[in-house]
Amino acid sequence: MRNRQHYHDLGLVFAKEWGDLHNRADSLGLPLQVNTIGERQFGRLIKAAGVRRIKFHGLRHTVATLMLSAGVPAHVVQRRLGHAKIEMTLGIYAHALPSMQQDAAAKLAALIHG
Repeated sequence: MRNRQHYHDLGLVFAKEWGDLHNRADSLGLPLQVNTIGERQFGRLIKAAGVRRIKFHGLRHTVATLMLSAGVPAHVVQRRLGHAKIEMTLGIYAHALPSMQQDAAAKLAALIHG
């Protein structure tokens, strides 16, 4: 609240703070550079959570894999990731699909056999 007159709220999770302002074009609330996120904020979060270190972009892969593994339809995952074609999503995340095949077979068997 203290910075509301200076802060440009763009709805970002990771945004520039006072220590990130290095030139006149910088402003509170603007997007951080990807390398800044990985080196500072994301690094701090990983350390605080006590989890294995991954690259910031690895979060995208983790989320997509978890969604597919949870049964979220591939076309929904595709749209969330911003892939233009479903083939892109399925090609990258095919490793998450084998368990879905087993689940589909079990559901079909339950329907057929009651």
